Amino acid sequence: MNQALHRAPANPGSPTSAGRRLHPLPVRIVHWVNAAAMLVMITSGWGIYDDDVIIDGLNFSGFWRLGDWAAWSLNWHFAGMWVLVVNGLAYLVYGFETGRLRERLLPIRLSKLVKTVIDTLHGEFKFRSEHLRWALR
Repeated sequence: MNQALHRAPANPGSPTSAGRRLHPLPVRIVHWVNAAAMLVMITSGWGIYDDDVIIDGLNFSGFWRLGDWAAWSLNWHFAGMWVLVVNGLAYLVYGFETGRLRERLLPIRLSKLVKTVIDTLHGEFKFRSEHLRWALR
C-alpha cells in the first residue's frame, strides 16, 4: 500500500491537521446561497430564452426551466438577482467587519503591484515559497 497516503501532513499547523476549516461558516453560507441563486438565474434564464428562441432547435425541456412561461421565468430571474445582491452586500459587510476583505481579497499594495508589473515587463517571473504559504493560509 502507498505509504504517502498514510503520512502525517508535512506542516503540523496546517488547517486540515488542526481540524480547522479553510473558510469560516458565514463565508461558506454566502457561497452556497450564491450557488443556489445562480441555479435559479440559469434555469429561469432558460425559461426566458424558450419564450423567444434565437437558435432553431435549441430548446430546454420543462424539467430544466424555472417558470412556465416568460413572465414567471422573469419573476424568478429577478428574485434570484436580488438574492445575489443582498448576499453580496452581506459578504461585503462581513468582510469589512472582520477584516477578511482586506486580508484575503485585497492583500496587494500599490507599490508591490507596480514592482510586479515592471518585473514582468522585464521578463522576470518569480515564484517564491512565501507566495505558496500565503495562498495556503
